Amino acid sequence: MKNPNTKELAMKMEAVQISRWLKGDWSPVQIMDTQKLSKASAGLFDSPQFATWSTFLTEYNKKHPKGEITVPEAFTQSYGEEGLLKLLGSIDDGPGATKFKDEVVKGWLGNPDHPANMFKRLKLNEAGDDLLSNPMLSIWTQYMEAFNMEYSFAKTTMLQTLTKSYGEEKLATMIQAATKVDETKDFAKNLQTSQFNQWMAEAKTPDDIYTKVLKLNSNDSPKADIWRAYYNAYDTENKLFSFKP
Repeated sequence: MKNPNTKELAMKMEAVQISRWLKGDWSPVQIMDTQKLSKASAGLFDSPQFATWSTFLTEYNKKHPKGEITVPEAFTQSYGEEGLLKLLGSIDDGPGATKFKDEVVKGWLGNPDHPANMFKRLKLNEAGDDLLSNPMLSIWTQYMEAFNMEYSFAKTTMLQTLTKSYGEEKLATMIQAATKVDETKDFAKNLQTSQFNQWMAEAKTPDDIYTKVLKLNSNDSPKADIWRAYYNAYDTENKLFSFKP
C-alpha cells in the first residue's frame, strides 16, 4: 500500500511540471515526446505517463479555448494517419485503450465518411482470409453502428459491406474457414447465418448456390461444406425442393 504522503507529493510534483509546460507554451504533441507517448507500447493508455499527459491536455485546452485539441487529434499529429491506424490495431482492451477507441470513432463521426469508404480507409478490403480476426474490424463495426444511428438514411450492414468488397463466393469461403478457428468461430457462424438468410431473402436455392455462387464441380471441393451448410439451413426453413446433387 502506497504511503498517502508519497502520493500527495507525486501529485504536487505533477502539478508543478504541468504548470511549467503551460508557462513554456509547450504543445500536447511536444509533451507526448517527453512522456514517451509517441511510440506504441503495452498498456500505453493506462500508464501514469498518459494520465499526466491527459491532465496537461485538459489544462492546455482551458488556456487555448480557440485551439482545443482532442486526444485522437494529438495522436494523429504525432503518429500520422497510418501510424494511428497501426496503433489502433495493436493496443489492448484495457479501460484507457477502450476509451481512446471510443474517442477516435467519435472524431471520425465529426467528419463522417460512409462505412464502405471507412472499410477501405482501414485497409480491411486488403485483409483477405484474416479479415474476421483483424482487430480493426471491431473498430470499423463500432463506427458503422454509430454511423447508422446518426445517418439512418445511409445506413448499411456488415454483410453488405463485406459482400461488396469481397464478393459472395470469396466471402463465403472466408467465413467457412473462420468457423474452424476457435477465436473466430462464433462470430463466423453468426455472419454465415446472416449470409444464408440474405440468400434465402433473395430466393436463392441450394441449386443456385451450388452452380452460380460457389461454382462447384463436385461434392469433394472444400467449398462443398458451405453448400451443405446452406442446404441444411434451407431445409430447416422448409424451403427445400427436389434438388439432389
